[in-house]
Amino acid sequence: MNDTKRFFTDCILTWNRLHNSRTMPWKGEKNPYRIWLSEIILQQTRVEQGWPYYERFIGAYPTVDKLAQAPEEEVFRLWQGLGYYARCKNMLAAARMISSMHKNQFPKTYEEIAALKGVGAYTAAAIASFAFNLPHAVLDGNVYRVLARYFGIDTPIDTTAGKKLFTALANEVLPKDRAGAYNQAIMDFGAVVCKPQQPLCPSCLLAPRCEAYQKGLTDLVPVKSKKLKVKKRYFHYLLLEQKGRVFIRKRTGKDIWQNLHEFFLLETSAPATDATLQQSAGFQSLLGHLDYKIVDSTAEIKQQLTHQTIYARFIRLQVPVAFNAPDEYQLVTEKQLQELAFPKIIVDYLQR
Repeated sequence: MNDTKRFFTDCILTWNRLHNSRTMPWKGEKNPYRIWLSEIILQQTRVEQGWPYYERFIGAYPTVDKLAQAPEEEVFRLWQGLGYYARCKNMLAAARMISSMHKNQFPKTYEEIAALKGVGAYTAAAIASFAFNLPHAVLDGNVYRVLARYFGIDTPIDTTAGKKLFTALANEVLPKDRAGAYNQAIMDFGAVVCKPQQPLCPSCLLAPRCEAYQKGLTDLVPVKSKKLKVKKRYFHYLLLEQKGRVFIRKRTGKDIWQNLHEFFLLETSAPATDATLQQSAGFQSLLGHLDYKIVDSTAEIKQQLTHQTIYARFIRLQVPVAFNAPDEYQLVTEKQLQELAFPKIIVDYLQR
């Protein structure tokens, strides 16, 4: 390791020892199950949002075998509101892998950890280093940013060449005997000091040798080559009420929110008012021949997913006994609704 890299590593560890006051319930944890649980919850989720979910899951399932034995509906219900439900599905599958293949003992090697469902290179490195101090460097958004700025790297982080370059560099500056402490330190440093916007450069220990700071390039790195394409979708949820009960179904297929429940859904290619929606072919086919009554409707509610923006409206209708829903729908009471798992956008509506 040359002097520039050694200075970098020493500064990160010094900052961690003297200035890092960032607290989280899983920080310093050595139990691999708890570390894994926190990492899965924090994928695509802010710490502040994920914190209470972590505590609820630890309370409900204190060990991996307890989680492995839990009914799917119960686990999804506890996850409700956190979003990105594929994480929850993979988490439960991984717990059952650990139960069946490892006899409820969390695997202790990087390769075995990485083989778990839903665990990628970053998560495997985090668990391996935090729980077992194995010499594997983590690479998340914070780490990419700190490395790119300090070393002045303009190779896009979302390319094969960029990933290879940053992986090699991250492992080169990793102190092999202090992997866990260093990995936590550099992630905290990126979250607290080397922030995406308004980084604390004037007071940063790395500033004297930081390429981006010295050359005025802080806002330009790290570089991404691809701009994310976001699809807009317009959901119109019909709360079809019949004698005090409402029709719901469980989502299947490979679309978003698989295995979660929802009300009757009409999707349009553009925004639609109540009037235009009632004239649509889907609505007419469903209710056009019946004497229904619109009780209430909402304005659009927005939810941003990674590759999609969902604009949802909720329309409550009273439908006669003569209405027959498709086979996948069932009538449930308000009490039964409270026992089912729904996408966050529906949860937000129900909690209004």
